[in-house]
Amino acid sequence: MTPRAPIADNLCSALVTNSFTEVAPSKMTSRLLAVILFFGGLAVAPAEMSAQGWNWTVEPVDYTSKFTALAVDKEGNVHLAYYGGESSELKYAFRARATGKWFNLSLEKQLGNFAVNIALDPAGDPHICYTPGVLKHAFWDGKKWQIQEIDSGHGTVEYNCSMTFARDGTPHLTWYQTRGPGGASFLHIKHAVKKEGVWYAKTVDYDRECGKWNSLVIDSQGLPHVAYSAFPPGDLKYAFSDGKDWHISAVDWAGGGKTRNSTGMGISLKLDPENRFVMSFYEAPINADNTGPGEGVLKLARLIDGKWKIEAVAPVLKSIGWAEFTSDLVFDKQGRPHIRYEDGGAVKHAYWDGSKWRIQIVVQPGSETSLYSSMKIDADDTLYISYKDPVDGSLKVAIGSLAPEAAPKISATKIASEPE
Repeated sequence: MTPRAPIADNLCSALVTNSFTEVAPSKMTSRLLAVILFFGGLAVAPAEMSAQGWNWTVEPVDYTSKFTALAVDKEGNVHLAYYGGESSELKYAFRARATGKWFNLSLEKQLGNFAVNIALDPAGDPHICYTPGVLKHAFWDGKKWQIQEIDSGHGTVEYNCSMTFARDGTPHLTWYQTRGPGGASFLHIKHAVKKEGVWYAKTVDYDRECGKWNSLVIDSQGLPHVAYSAFPPGDLKYAFSDGKDWHISAVDWAGGGKTRNSTGMGISLKLDPENRFVMSFYEAPINADNTGPGEGVLKLARLIDGKWKIEAVAPVLKSIGWAEFTSDLVFDKQGRPHIRYEDGGAVKHAYWDGSKWRIQIVVQPGSETSLYSSMKIDADDTLYISYKDPVDGSLKVAIGSLAPEAAPKISATKIASEPE
C-alpha cells in the first residue's frame, strides 16, 4: 500500500476544490437562543455539560440531518456521514483534531430516503455505504471522492448497511435486499467482498425476513462475522464465513432463548480487547396491533467458550419504527464497554464502571421519536455522539470525556443522569 499524507492534510487542502463549507456556530445562535432558554437543557453552540464523571460539549455541524454515522481515525480526526440538506443529500463532515473546526460537503443529491454507515480503511480514508433503493459506496481515494453502485441490477436495497475492512485493506459489506430484480419480495441479508477490484456478492441467509438490522465485523484472519435480525417473530442470529460457506446460529429468540419478545433490533457487533465477540441489541414487544407490555430491554451478549452469555443493561420504552432501534458498542482503554442507544426519543450512554452499569441521558427527548444517533471512541477515550437535535432538527455532535469523580463540573446545560 502506497503511503499517503495524513487524511487531515488531504481533506483540508481540498476545502476549496471540493466546495467544503465551514460550519459557523454564530449563525445558529440567534435562532436557537430562545430554545436554550425555554428547554434549559439543550446546548447549541459548544457548551460544557457533565454527568456521573463524564464532561460533554456539544458542537453544531449542519442545519438539518437524519441518519448519521461516525468514525474516528488514529489521529483523532472525526469523520461523519449523514442524510442532510433539503434535497435528500448524502453529506460528509470532517473535524480535524488540531483545529476542532467542522467542515461539510454534499456528495450526492436527490436520493430519496436512505440509511448510511461509514468505515475507515487502513490508510484512514473514509468509505460510506448508503441505501437509496440500491447499494451505493462513496469513498475518498486520497485525491477525490468516488461513487459506485454495488450488486447493481439485483433488486431493491433498503434499511441498514454495514461496512468494514480486514487488516490487509480488503473491504466487506452487508445489507438488506428487500426485493428481487422483478419486484418480488426477497427480504434477505447479503454480503459482498472486494477482490482484485471486483465486488463478489452472496446471500448469507434465506430464512424468513432476515437482515433489516445487521452489523459486520472482520476477525484477525480476515473472515467476516455478522449479527442480524430475523422476523417474524423476531430472532437474533449470528453467522460467520470460513472463506467458502456461511455458518449460522441463533443467539437469542422470541418464545425461547432469553426473551419473550422480539429481539435482535438495533444490533452492534464488535470484537472486545480480548478478541471476543460482543454485541448490543434490543428486546422489545413488536406486533401489528401495537399491544402488549410498554417496555423493552437493552441487552449485551458475549461469546464465551462457544456460548452466548446474555445480560440486561437497561430497560427501554417501547418503540414502533425501525429507526428508533439503534445502538453502538465501543470499548475504552480499560476494556470496559460503552453503549450508545435511543430510548423514548432520548439518546443515552450506558457504561460499565467495573461493578455495574451506569446510565446517563446525553440528549433529552423532544418532539422527535428518532434522533438517528451514532457513537465512536478515540484512542484517548473521548466519546463522540452525532444526533439530530430533537427541537430544531439540526445536526450536532456531543463530545464526552471522563472527568474526576471527586470534582464534577455542573453547568446550566448539564446532561441529566437517570437515577440508579
